Amino acid sequence: MLVDAENGERDKRGIFVLDRASMEKHVYKALRPHYPHIAIVPFGPDVGATLAELTALKPRMVFNLTEWVDGDRKLDQAIAGLLDIMKFRYTGTGPLGLQICRDKALSKYLVAAADVDVPRSFTLGPHERIENRGLPYPLLIKPQLGDGSDGIGKNSLVRTARQLSERVKAMRSRLQEPILCEEFIPGRDIYVGVIGNEPRVLAPTEMVVGSRLASAPKFATYRLKNDGAYRTKWRVRYRLAKLPSRVLKQVREYGANAFVALKLRDYARLDFRLTDEGRLVFIEANPNSDLNPNTLGRNLCFVGIEYRQLIPHIVETAHKRYRARPRY
Repeated sequence: MLVDAENGERDKRGIFVLDRASMEKHVYKALRPHYPHIAIVPFGPDVGATLAELTALKPRMVFNLTEWVDGDRKLDQAIAGLLDIMKFRYTGTGPLGLQICRDKALSKYLVAAADVDVPRSFTLGPHERIENRGLPYPLLIKPQLGDGSDGIGKNSLVRTARQLSERVKAMRSRLQEPILCEEFIPGRDIYVGVIGNEPRVLAPTEMVVGSRLASAPKFATYRLKNDGAYRTKWRVRYRLAKLPSRVLKQVREYGANAFVALKLRDYARLDFRLTDEGRLVFIEANPNSDLNPNTLGRNLCFVGIEYRQLIPHIVETAHKRYRARPRY
């Protein structure tokens, strides 16, 4: 297992011990009954030392759970690239897919080319004039290269040219990167787990905001995803999505098309929105999605496969992929 160094520490013997409450610990427990010889290697600031440790271990497979280098999430693809250079076999999406999914504008362009509905959008470079490029308000403003909901808050939803200018300026004061301005899709938040490389699209889950107050969250912000007290305040919960057969068929079709178009491997989570009129719209892909069994409520992230089977299944899926031929 290759993990971020922040998720544990070495004991007196020099063995890396995972934090008990970490997602990585859950993964380790699920792997242990199937693979008795598991070493945990932290990816730390000394890249050479990390690679030397991996080389000495000669692993048959690396379960890659890294998300950043020294706190920089944009470098997750660099870790996958290093594993490729060193000829290690590893689980999960490769550097190309990670780079594509990181770029929210590029990923939507590729998904749209695969006949999947996406929001209309435009980008604003760090020094470009702030103006609406012809889309109706409201717009959702987010970092083009952000990770998940990073940089997304309640103020990300803008309804006027003035609010657009204010939000973009506020983001530019913190980030020197392009900003994505996209059509806001009102409706239900739908999450779909995808496993295998065929791929197999699992049953969808949805996020429900129980509060009916006007100030309740209307989309998944960074705070909503990461603040348990905030979710409790607004009565946020997750459940299996009850969808018409036509929409379920479209979920499977869109999920498979997006998985292939984005060069994803082994497993991923895809996020959609579903309008009251039945329009299903792709929002983003999570190539290194959280593998904590309770991320979206117990066993709701990858519906239809028990967690204790999901984790070794990912390993065997990666083995089959390498035996066939490496992808991406």
